[in-house]
Amino acid sequence: MYRLLIVDDEEIIVNGLYDIFSSMENLDLDVYKAYSGEEAIQWLGRTRMDIVLTDINMPEIDGLYLLEEIKKRWPWCRVIFLTGHSEFNYAYKAIQFSNVRYILKTEGYGKIIKSVENVIQELVDENQTNELIQNAKNQINIAQDLFCQKYFYALLNNDRSLKINGEEFERLFIHLNADEPVMLILGEILILPKSVDFWEKNQIMYSIKQLIVRYFAIHINSLVVPLKDEKLAVFVQPQKTQSYSENPYGSMNVFLKGTLEIVQSACRDRLQAPVSFALAEKPCSWGEIADKYVSLIDLLNYHVSNDMETIIDERDFRKQRQTFIQSSAVSSDNATNLLQGLLYRKDLSNLQHSIETGEEQDFYESLKDWLDPLGEIQDKNNVIALEAYQTILTFFLSCINRFQLRGRFTQSNHINDLYHSGNYNTWKEAARHLFQLSQMLIEVKKEEESKRTNDTIDFVQRYIETHLSEDLSLTSLSEKTYLNPSYLSRLYHQTTGHKLSSFIESSRIRKAKELLENPNEKIYEIAKKVGYDTAASFTRFFKKAEGISPQEYRDLSIAEKRRIRHP
Repeated sequence: MYRLLIVDDEEIIVNGLYDIFSSMENLDLDVYKAYSGEEAIQWLGRTRMDIVLTDINMPEIDGLYLLEEIKKRWPWCRVIFLTGHSEFNYAYKAIQFSNVRYILKTEGYGKIIKSVENVIQELVDENQTNELIQNAKNQINIAQDLFCQKYFYALLNNDRSLKINGEEFERLFIHLNADEPVMLILGEILILPKSVDFWEKNQIMYSIKQLIVRYFAIHINSLVVPLKDEKLAVFVQPQKTQSYSENPYGSMNVFLKGTLEIVQSACRDRLQAPVSFALAEKPCSWGEIADKYVSLIDLLNYHVSNDMETIIDERDFRKQRQTFIQSSAVSSDNATNLLQGLLYRKDLSNLQHSIETGEEQDFYESLKDWLDPLGEIQDKNNVIALEAYQTILTFFLSCINRFQLRGRFTQSNHINDLYHSGNYNTWKEAARHLFQLSQMLIEVKKEEESKRTNDTIDFVQRYIETHLSEDLSLTSLSEKTYLNPSYLSRLYHQTTGHKLSSFIESSRIRKAKELLENPNEKIYEIAKKVGYDTAASFTRFFKKAEGISPQEYRDLSIAEKRRIRHP
């Protein structure tokens, strides 16, 4: 919906144009009127304006001064000047500005309507081919590293919405093959001097990235993605002259480890930044990368000291641990590993997004990713299970606070059981309770949102019905509800299935009919009471809605009452 402000010191012109544009539903305009330049500036300070239709020669604040104020506040706003032949000098100055045109008053309403329609089409076209978006596309090469980094960060965090295919890789300038397996390497800077600031830290990360790419380039296609906590993810594939089938672990891993030793030496000697690396046992599919990422974090956490870099091979590490790991409780170990992966990522974005947008199925699926493995763990003292429980509990309580549902839950005995996991005999019982409370959270959130929406709609409708003679513009109503004008308009339409302007019109018609049945009420008085400045404007509005004039309606009403009294 676009906003049109009509400005003229002649009320008859303003009211006439206001009636015309307010009645043109096909234009989807929110129309405002001002009887002076000063009043127009007040409107400009209250709300955004997209089109201003104004007289150019007005007392005190003329059209040119108003134009300067418009450009200061809403620079994209289109201005249409209404002018007379004798005001050509004004018009000549005006058209030096962009997004300005003028119409001679003698050209009539048809020309004015056509000009507004053209401006609306310009605004629509501009939104569809937004110059900012086009400029961003033209400069995409500048941002390709950032896009690439965000994509792989989402990949490592198991973002289900991610597309993994050749077309997506091409769009993001990823020079790896989406159809071939990939080897993952995880690097971590062990320690940096305290004197290193933000800029210097990023310089070091970029230097390490360049070193890896440079040394790998002989035999390996690689892509290095800086992560948080001074970590880097390295994605590698052999060049076309190489093949995984030749020796899936031997030759390629030997080359990688040998080359990483050179990178480590350069990082230590030139950058004073010791770096450790963890290598995957073998290449995996892109869909398995998130799980592999967790495994490599586990390697780094298990082996890395604070000041001595190393290169950790997942295959060697697995063999070492097999000496100490018992084969019992396989299902529990698998569940622990799943939870450990989720905890390493600490990424609750799927849960947060789905509950905020009301996508219940996605919310429950994401929640079960946590609760299903939690329920499988048998050991009540399992610290991974305890951390996972506390993580979901914190998320649950955060939602209660963020959505302002404290009153609904603190009155419930259910909330007390959450504070101590020892209240449950098993983790399955704890997981079941968390799931039940999450279901309650979803339902309570929907109820509260519905109540707030209905309360807002009820307030707006009551306010309209009791203030028909006052300003009922979208801006004015939004100020009463403390909601954005566009949001209020969409909320009303989505909730009721009707436009807010339609309710205002129907309320004015109902009130007008009620007043017209009283023969002592003057037509011009009724016009004022239902929000029209003149009887002529009211008559046009009423006749368009009912097919007859107010006076004709009154006459028919009086005749009907007489017929009932004297059948």
